[in-house]
Amino acid sequence: MPVTPQLKQGLGQTLMLVGRDFQARLDRDLDIRGIQGISARHRAIFLFLGRNGASRAVELAEAAGIRPQSMMKIVHELESLGLVERHTDPSDSRAKLIDFTARGRALIEELSRSTETVWQQYADILGAARLQQTIESLNTLLHTGEAQHD
Repeated sequence: MPVTPQLKQGLGQTLMLVGRDFQARLDRDLDIRGIQGISARHRAIFLFLGRNGASRAVELAEAAGIRPQSMMKIVHELESLGLVERHTDPSDSRAKLIDFTARGRALIEELSRSTETVWQQYADILGAARLQQTIESLNTLLHTGEAQHD
């Protein structure tokens, strides 16, 4: 199948719309299971803390591509929900590290269950092998891009 200019031009839009579809499916599954109040912007912290462990707010903001002030607002919201906590950075007593609470780690498990549900929905559409190949290809793009930014 030849690659058309329209296909190339639609890459960004397609990736963003698939991301939106994933979020909507995830939200639906969480809602069905009675888990509410966690928005996509909150999940930015979960994504980056989950990958990198306890981090400073400025590092989280940079990773999420938002201003540190916006990240601190999200951190405060998640703190008030009992999902994250701040503690002194052992390498710099002036700085604070943000990390999950036990309740936050439990929510990560719920998010993982919802992700498995969405995986199955996508596998039902594409087939498991094709979905796995797609994810592996996207991970290759992601990791290559991350290496170029380091």
